Amino acid sequence: MKEVYGEQCLARYTIFRWCQRYEAGRVNIKDLPRSGQAHVVTNSATISAVDELIRKNRRITTREIAIELSINKGTASHNPQKAWL
Repeated sequence: MKEVYGEQCLARYTIFRWCQRYEAGRVNIKDLPRSGQAHVVTNSATISAVDELIRKNRRITTREIAIELSINKGTASHNPQKAWL
């Protein structure tokens, strides 16, 4: 397959696993739910708090935001509406 499709093609093993799952009855291509905490959790309170800190100090860093609000640095820099940072 790599001769025809190049390096961008799927590995043979990946296709084999997909076929096995399909034959076992799985027809949905979306990922199954996983346990554990989401990587980034933002809510309106967090968004408002981050926005307020940035309005007070435009030079504040994501590290300072994370410490100030007791949130993860990744959450501090996550930006669903591109409203900050």
